Amino acid sequence: MPKGFGKPQPSKIDKLVERVVHYSQKRQPEALDQIFDNVNNHLNNEVVASALAILDADTKSWLCGYFASEINSTQDNNKPHHPIVLLSKLLIKSGMEPFSDFMPYPGCRIMIINYEKFEALPPKVQALVQKSFDVTESNREETRQVNDALLEELMVAQEI
Repeated sequence: MPKGFGKPQPSKIDKLVERVVHYSQKRQPEALDQIFDNVNNHLNNEVVASALAILDADTKSWLCGYFASEINSTQDNNKPHHPIVLLSKLLIKSGMEPFSDFMPYPGCRIMIINYEKFEALPPKVQALVQKSFDVTESNREETRQVNDALLEELMVAQEI
């Protein structure tokens, strides 16, 4: 009898999500690079969103560090201090969601997308973030310009 007879086979997205979850839990950035470098942006976004729904807070935080280019190789996992991972963990444990309330960016940056939600965090958390990181406010146009510049950086980096 064929394996999986009568059962729907997992889709390409399901398989990618499973691999992203596995490699994130195992802290394998090189394996994630292989996935994200070979899948289009729309599919990447869908895979990341689905993986985030499955991952625990610690792994989500690590993944934010990966996307912010804080963790580029397996050896980076052995470094004792990752500010973006720690900030992501603090924001996640305070109720913010990566990629909807805040966004990790290459160059070890995080952009707060939902500023109202950030302002609703306990003052202690806000103070810690502002003490530990450069926090700058920007309007929608400035944010769009930053996003466009970062997108351009990513496109040039992929061409190399």
